Amino acid sequence: MDTSNSYQQISGSADSAFAESNRLLYLEKNILEAVALNKDPQEILDALCQSAEAIVSNSVASVMVYDSDAHAMHVRAAPDIPADVIEQLNGLVPGEGAGSCGTAVHTREPVYVENTLTDPRWESLRDLARDINLCACWSHPIKTRDNEIVGTFAISSFEHRQPNEFQQRLLSIAANITGIVLQREKQEKELWNLAHQDLVTGIPNRIFLNQRLDHAIDGASRSGKRLGVFFIDLDKFKDINDTHGHKAGDQVLIETASRIQDCIRSDDTVARYGGDEFVLLVENLSESYDVGQIANKILSALSKPIYLDGQKLTVTPSIGISLYPDDGESSEVLLSHADTAMYQAKATGRNNYKCYEPALTEAIQHRHQVESELRRALRNDELILHYQPQCFRMNENLVSVEALVRWQHPEKGLVYPDYFIEIAEQTGLIKELGEWIIHKACQQGKLWLDTGLPLGKIAINVSAVQITKGCYNVINDALRKSGLPAHHLEIEITESTMVQQSSEVIEELQLMQNAGISIALDDFGTGYSSLSQLQLLPINKLKIDRTFVSQVPGQLSNEIITRTIIAMGRSLGLSVLAEGVETQEQMDFLLQEGCDAYQGYLYSRPLAVSDLEKKVHPNRRVKPETLN
Repeated sequence: MDTSNSYQQISGSADSAFAESNRLLYLEKNILEAVALNKDPQEILDALCQSAEAIVSNSVASVMVYDSDAHAMHVRAAPDIPADVIEQLNGLVPGEGAGSCGTAVHTREPVYVENTLTDPRWESLRDLARDINLCACWSHPIKTRDNEIVGTFAISSFEHRQPNEFQQRLLSIAANITGIVLQREKQEKELWNLAHQDLVTGIPNRIFLNQRLDHAIDGASRSGKRLGVFFIDLDKFKDINDTHGHKAGDQVLIETASRIQDCIRSDDTVARYGGDEFVLLVENLSESYDVGQIANKILSALSKPIYLDGQKLTVTPSIGISLYPDDGESSEVLLSHADTAMYQAKATGRNNYKCYEPALTEAIQHRHQVESELRRALRNDELILHYQPQCFRMNENLVSVEALVRWQHPEKGLVYPDYFIEIAEQTGLIKELGEWIIHKACQQGKLWLDTGLPLGKIAINVSAVQITKGCYNVINDALRKSGLPAHHLEIEITESTMVQQSSEVIEELQLMQNAGISIALDDFGTGYSSLSQLQLLPINKLKIDRTFVSQVPGQLSNEIITRTIIAMGRSLGLSVLAEGVETQEQMDFLLQEGCDAYQGYLYSRPLAVSDLEKKVHPNRRVKPETLN
């Protein structure tokens, strides 16, 4: 990006105040346009340095920034300074006698050194100045909007001189623009991490893994090399959450991620795929780097006890492995086959590994069994709905609930959806199950209205598999048959589904919203929605994911994210509900920040119809008719 020609075209003498002002205007205009157009930050900083050099003759410009631990500085941009000089400047520790840049950061004020060979502030860098004939150096600290010093912008001259008023303004403007560029770059990196990094463990998430796996397959197809996909699931992890709480469960996940990373090469990729599932991608497999050797190393590392608050926890993994191209040539097939192999490992005793086998596996048989039993459950009316109340700050008497399906299994007792929902989605049975849930919930809502219960809304989770053409007709049919007014129904769809912005999905949801049905974006904060995307989506409510709520107040990053979500909802005219509220401190924090509603164990776990009616109106008699 070349901006120097713009300055050379300005008429008038160099000493003209008008010409100088125009030079700075051109500088700001061109560089800030590049920032607005989201140009590469390095390209912008290099161009900024070269523009300053075009204005101040016989000089070179540079940007130095703090390293990650804010201890020493390194050169970020210096397009016309030799590499060996940059190497000598890297690692500069701010302080007195640390040159113009080190002193400017230390004092938080601009530093103008006229003679580097005599000025005491250049004591530690005097030999360098003498070697390259650097006579003067002017440095201005770079500050963020929070008044944090992050580096310096400097102009170094090959003649002894002090900056005039115009040159001082140039330094100040260049430092301000550099601060904007660095702040933007930091924010974009944070947003990228939010989209691609798991919030609990800090390792890559499913989105990043899928992208990385697709890229690896492309490379392997060209090079003819093999790669391995390891699907790692923690055995009986749910018992840890149930017995020791989700905080302990999160610590186990963090330790698991760390131990897997210690077992692999730097070029391998490990990601948290969801819940207690991790996926390891190993590229460039060779005989010396055998999959069995890798799996045994991970098994050994993860089987060692974890100590939390004096308690000894033992978690074992089950690992399934698929290979490219032996077991599949696409990411979907490789992940599916590794997942199937992992279920084989569980079926044969857990705490071991299995490689994928084309023959029908125990995992596939299990899924077929669950599918068959679930079809029977729909025929035999074995499914029931429980309802979790939602509390509203503005109207405590209004009763809104989320409908949650349960399976009254004839042998296993009450079965929760994590046992069968995924299989229902994989087999397509989710559509029939979803229709049943929608009809039952609408019927129950109408009964509550008829008995005088002040019903707000009944919220129903709708799977991405269900949101296809005709979904609105199914929901409208349930409303028509039950008599429930549309404004009492709320459809919840996950953020990740909405971000895809399939035209078919948007069209169906728009039809629902136009009919008066409320649309809620569930698990918000985990799918990387942008503000511009939210403005285009037909939604009425944001539901803050429990991942963030579980660690507020107390964890600054989650507090910031939670505040941001509430502020986004307010700015777009959306209501905001927080999920998974379990403590009074969480509720107080959320209400103080302006959250409209919450649900969670602090108020109530999901309840059967009769139990819900007793809880929300303990002294009120209602008609005995219920659907469950």
